[in-house]
Amino acid sequence: MYNNESRVCNRERPLNKAQERDFSAISKLLITLREQIVPYPNEYFHGRGIVLTVGQHQLKFAKVNLKMIEHSGTQLDIQIWYSFSQISEVIMMELLNNSAKLNLSICCFDTAQCKTRTETWQLDPAHVYKPGVNKLKKSFPFKPAAIISATFAEVLFLDCDAYITRDPIDLFLFDPMYLKFGALFFPDSFQSRQHPTVWNLFNTTCGEHEYELDSATILVDKKRVWNGLYMTKLMNDNHKLFYKYVTDGDKDTFRFGFRYMNVKYYIVMIPCSTGSFDGIHFCGWTICKTDSLAQHIYVNHVHIFKHAGISYSPANLDYTRIALGDPNNNSFSFIQCQSIEISEVCFHIGRKPYPQFINNRCYSGGIQSEEFEYHQYTLNEPLLSQESKKNQILISKTNNLMPHFVDNLLKYIR
Repeated sequence: MYNNESRVCNRERPLNKAQERDFSAISKLLITLREQIVPYPNEYFHGRGIVLTVGQHQLKFAKVNLKMIEHSGTQLDIQIWYSFSQISEVIMMELLNNSAKLNLSICCFDTAQCKTRTETWQLDPAHVYKPGVNKLKKSFPFKPAAIISATFAEVLFLDCDAYITRDPIDLFLFDPMYLKFGALFFPDSFQSRQHPTVWNLFNTTCGEHEYELDSATILVDKKRVWNGLYMTKLMNDNHKLFYKYVTDGDKDTFRFGFRYMNVKYYIVMIPCSTGSFDGIHFCGWTICKTDSLAQHIYVNHVHIFKHAGISYSPANLDYTRIALGDPNNNSFSFIQCQSIEISEVCFHIGRKPYPQFINNRCYSGGIQSEEFEYHQYTLNEPLLSQESKKNQILISKTNNLMPHFVDNLLKYIR
């Protein structure tokens, strides 16, 4: 959550000529985009659902994702949005036909149609907000476009490699911070890398010490945060400037779009990662997401594997490390770096201040015996059921914290 303090970022870092020119253009463009925001269509969106986008390169992971959703037993409807420029309808129909047990629809930006296995229906083209991709090789703009185009009033968006570990319906119904703000976001492992002047361009408080967003998981009540969502969509449509200076892909367009429109959101600051453990050192390769009270792990973003060529094996997913504490106190650190003891780049969790972080801010040292959690949790048993676990970093077998997650993921991804 961010506040309305008047603090501005330090402006000591000078701008070069290109930044001066482009930052001036961004400032003017933001005013123009703000005027393009359309009103929320009150009678159009209904219900709750899960939304994904898919292109040719995400197809393998989309199939796994649907299997993991099926295994959760959720009754939520699911929509997968796509464009002919990314993937063919034939392939999408195969994806649909292989998911007969789900309440699944495929929805096309180009035709403004959704299809199930048995029916096709026409959407109102006025409420299908096509992404502005132009010549962009990545499909980042599809994400906010799918969130606001989906026919649901409340949306859980998942990247194709962000796999749910349990039925997410409780996030919609009971998460206190979602109910309060209407938007749950989750952090990435990087602190903000924007030039300090960027925060001033967006007329917002300085967030240079905050974490960037991991937009693989977004939970929103569209009516309550519509202006922030629509500004995010418009920023992605104008990606040339915003991706260059404001954000790495789509992820921080959510943070800045919401802040520019003064729409509040809540960031769940519970560091969590699944990875390998050699008996001394832990190396995290995923980012897992809990509810705002850290009662359960709901999503595991298994994304580094495909980028770093890491094998999907039991050993590489065997352990999960999580910092359980007061999320509002933000008493833990979560970073991605390469330590001296481990050759790979890993996600590391530490306690603030940083006695176990070396000069390059990477975790140094082994796992302490008091961090081990041997309890095997049932699906509905909260992680913080015991008061003694609060404000602790724990490590446990992944399947102990997320029942059957590793078994199911490996079964489907192979």
